[in-house]
Amino acid sequence: MKINRLFSNAIVVVAVVLAFNLNAFAQAKYFPGYVINLTGDTIKGEIKKNPKRDFDNFAKAAYRKKEGAEIKTYNPTKIKEYCVDGVTFVSRNVDGEQVFVKRLSVGTVNLYESQVEVLQMNDLKVKSDYYMEKINGAFVKIKSGKFKKQVEEVMSDNQEIVKALADKKYEYENIVELFNAYNKATTN
Repeated sequence: MKINRLFSNAIVVVAVVLAFNLNAFAQAKYFPGYVINLTGDTIKGEIKKNPKRDFDNFAKAAYRKKEGAEIKTYNPTKIKEYCVDGVTFVSRNVDGEQVFVKRLSVGTVNLYESQVEVLQMNDLKVKSDYYMEKINGAFVKIKSGKFKKQVEEVMSDNQEIVKALADKKYEYENIVELFNAYNKATTN
């Protein structure tokens, strides 16, 4: 009787461990994408993406030519950019460290998101910071407290955007919408 109960418990434990391990493997998948190396060559293939942990994409790019092929992992010092499932990550220098930043808006002024892990009350959290970069310009961090002033300086050529900022139509919370509106207006 004790042997049957022990055997049943062992089966349950093994099943639970297998379920967790299979779930962990199932989270990360490969999607169509490309890598642009330091010489500017584009290498098409598949890039690993973990939809449950977006932060991984800010740290490295795992590339393979096709399913079953050798996997190469690139850090931000080894490539210029990579794209996975339509989302582009670009290598930039942030506070003296080369990191991947996600491009959120493309145009006259590009908008990027950087993610860093921070320890808050013994809990590891992911924090987002935003950066803007005018064509052939500096890569500048957008500070939530100086958001309006920083953006007005860069987008001062569009009076509708400046007025919308003054009317508080755009705030730090809808920063992507603001940059998309500005970039759309500058391409028309």
